[in-house]
Amino acid sequence: MVPAYARVLLGKKPYVAPTGTTIEPVQLEARRVVLSAAHLQRYRDVCAVPAGTELPPAYLHLVAMPMHMQLFVVRNFPVKVLGLIHLRNTIRVLHPVEQRAPLRLTVNFDTMRITDFGQEYDFVTRYEQNGTVVWEEVSTMFARGNTAPKEGSKRPSIERANAPDSGVSTETLEVSDNTGWRYARVSGDFNPIHLTARTAQMFGFKQAVAHGMWSLGRCLAAAAPHLPKGSMQVDTQFKLPVYIPSQALSRTWNSSDTVEIAMCTMRGDRLHLAMQVKPL
Repeated sequence: MVPAYARVLLGKKPYVAPTGTTIEPVQLEARRVVLSAAHLQRYRDVCAVPAGTELPPAYLHLVAMPMHMQLFVVRNFPVKVLGLIHLRNTIRVLHPVEQRAPLRLTVNFDTMRITDFGQEYDFVTRYEQNGTVVWEEVSTMFARGNTAPKEGSKRPSIERANAPDSGVSTETLEVSDNTGWRYARVSGDFNPIHLTARTAQMFGFKQAVAHGMWSLGRCLAAAAPHLPKGSMQVDTQFKLPVYIPSQALSRTWNSSDTVEIAMCTMRGDRLHLAMQVKPL
């Protein structure tokens, strides 16, 4: 079988859907997903997630990644995956997951929004256990139009990188040489921009770029002592790329019942991502 990314590279889909494109809904389903303790530990290792009895909030995104890759290559998805930007992400942890019980996984796509700068596509991912939705996610991907600014579509702002240090928890994050490869092996996302400087340069990046969901998971791990217990919603906006290798800061604030997290440059002057976590 041809790997998913090879099929994308060899395919003839455009980078931006032509005017007048009609979106045909797609739903993919895996009726029985059984989690692996060894796979979960590998995720904990690569994202430095502290040991615990509950699943890390972003782990089920990684489990669903092979299904996302299948969605990218179905005929009804209108554009190439290479060139898409992961713009924002919302995760809702609704109920505890029994790690030994099977899950039903569905991934839905039925949306293309035309913005001033390009096209946005939503993937909705849901897990059910014993007939109850326990975890869901909306991932928004962005296809940049010809008139878009370099940074892509405008994004709602959670600008906390320059906030006062009072009440802030700060951790230096090491983005090591093998971060892209390690996360790719766990997730199945072997997009060339994440692997080596040479493969990333083929797509316009000066260095390899860390997976956005690695950055999200790593920041949640750094903020773990501050996160709400039980049900929660995690809203993330992806901004500047995180280059491999490098260092970054994860900074965490408690604001009322909301935890705010910024991943920023070591000087704290530019954001890689901004996140809000609140109990449900």
